[in-house]
Amino acid sequence: MHFVRYIIRFLLALLFVYAGIEKLFLPYDPSVFKTNTADSNPAFFEFYHLLQSVGYLYFVGFFQALCGLCLIFRKTQLLGSIMLIPLILCLWMTHVFFSKNAFYLLFDGVIFFLNIMLIMPHHRDLQKVLLKPQKSWI
Repeated sequence: MHFVRYIIRFLLALLFVYAGIEKLFLPYDPSVFKTNTADSNPAFFEFYHLLQSVGYLYFVGFFQALCGLCLIFRKTQLLGSIMLIPLILCLWMTHVFFSKNAFYLLFDGVIFFLNIMLIMPHHRDLQKVLLKPQKSWI
């Protein structure tokens, strides 16, 4: 099982480092983007163009690359996996509400599941930290 988690970690790291570098350094070409995602809802292209024009995708790209780099190293792997949860959920919900592209919905769902598989071996430690018993409700 350790080998499987290592392979998952490596693939997710590769995916997110590449996606981050792509958003940070490669020029955005709307015509190529529309060709590659032709099955998507037209509202998705407007939304993506808005995110690109205000610079928000640089923020997303930075954190994709950062999380991918964290996944590479054993010491920071858990941090990278935890940081990826809201990022993957935002990407997934973008496809749920805007693109409605079945491939990307499935792809993001699989990525989310694989990331959860990386976190699950640490659930007892996380439970101790995040759900620490309190003396009162407030």
